[in-house]
Amino acid sequence: MNLKVVGNNIKQARKKKGLKQKELAEKIGKTISSIGKYELGLTQIPNDVIEQIAKVLDVSPLELLDAEEWEMSFNPNGKLAKEVKLIEQIQEVFGSESVQLLQWFSELNDQGKMKAIDDICDLTEIPKYTKGKDDI
Repeated sequence: MNLKVVGNNIKQARKKKGLKQKELAEKIGKTISSIGKYELGLTQIPNDVIEQIAKVLDVSPLELLDAEEWEMSFNPNGKLAKEVKLIEQIQEVFGSESVQLLQWFSELNDQGKMKAIDDICDLTEIPKYTKGKDDI
């Protein structure tokens, strides 16, 4: 982690938010000294503290870290990148409402998922709800 870059990013975001070091320290339960060390790049910042600072400053952790560092710290196995690519592909093929449908579906338990599948299956058999030749 390039501590100087991260520290400068925190300082800039803090100033943009209009907070003093003391105010930021109070909001995340740290000392002014800790915030000063973070901003000067003198000490390693734990990931959970980066997340707390980002939340208080209304920025993403990615804005405080450089992209490479974010990947290593918060997405070490590349899973997030794969999930984002998959969501983009689904959206491209099936439309944006399909992503919302999948989000709702993922909130269901097994019984709810089976009911949803049954209901969708039933809807595909009703001409009023299916695509006609002109819709394809």
